[in-house]
Amino acid sequence: MKDDSRNGIGTARILALGILALGAVLVGSSAAGTAWATGEDAAARSAAACGLGADNPTSSGNSLSGTGTRTGCGGTATLTVQVRRHRTAWPDRVVAESRRSGFGNGSLAAHGKCDGNGVYFTETRSSTGNRVTSGRVNRC
Repeated sequence: MKDDSRNGIGTARILALGILALGAVLVGSSAAGTAWATGEDAAARSAAACGLGADNPTSSGNSLSGTGTRTGCGGTATLTVQVRRHRTAWPDRVVAESRRSGFGNGSLAAHGKCDGNGVYFTETRSSTGNRVTSGRVNRC
């Protein structure tokens, strides 16, 4: 390639500078993409760490209670904990319920009275759409 004698910079040098600039832009955008993907992965891991729990209901005399939990979650939600009596071929009957809005992390208990001898379970629901149920146990 022939040098341009008027400005002292050869065509080859201009071409080399252009290639270097393009490489820097590509490397920079690749690093930004990696940072963005890493941030997204961190958010996904954080959301995956958020969980609900539901303990098997316990009874004492004519009293029945169930405890639900929300752990590892950022932000708040409305948490609802219900103890239900299973009824075959009928909707399950709610025998105890507790609800709290602005709930962060922790446990929430629902207390009620027995509805006769039967199969009971605890259900925990979050306003974010998550739901979990405990095992089913014979109580009362």
